[in-house]
Amino acid sequence: MAFEQLANEEQFTLDIRRTYLLGAYMNEWGMPESRIVLSQATRNIHVEIYYFPATMQSGISRFVTVNLSQATRPSGEQVSAELMLALPSDLGGVTVEVVNTYVADLITHHIENAPNSNTPRVMKPSALAPAAWNATALLIDELRGENESLEHIHTGQETVSLLWMIPITAHEADLILGQGIDEFDVHIENSDYSIIDPLRP
Repeated sequence: MAFEQLANEEQFTLDIRRTYLLGAYMNEWGMPESRIVLSQATRNIHVEIYYFPATMQSGISRFVTVNLSQATRPSGEQVSAELMLALPSDLGGVTVEVVNTYVADLITHHIENAPNSNTPRVMKPSALAPAAWNATALLIDELRGENESLEHIHTGQETVSLLWMIPITAHEADLILGQGIDEFDVHIENSDYSIIDPLRP
């Protein structure tokens, strides 16, 4: 009976957190088209990934987490952030399922291997990325190009940061690691390609 009560309380807490986060996302991006759920019972990890398709107004597709912030790393520290991946409307030439698999792999890597959610954080080129993309490395950074209200979302008693996952090329990863995030920003400003285009050379 005690176990069932605890499970119900955890579900209730998740429902409330989802309401806050999804409400903030939908207020900016409209209705999500799909959701997948990742769970690991032994660590009490339950993460949802929502897909918000591009609209005629923005032309940007988004994959974003709910409840990643409550996941616990092997160190016992909470992730304390949600993640969002923005892509062009064609998803860089791959399917929603392929991107969902990639995002799920990134989430697992972030929980298990990243010591914290400090930014900027660079992940070198990886076979986890869709094979069709040139940008197979990853940058996790502060949210950019979105409404400021999404940077820190209130979920009742807590405030959750929303961080941006940006596919980057091997050259861009080396640039950030060698010269810093400001040099990357200059590089992107001078590029003919969008920062969210994973096919950029």
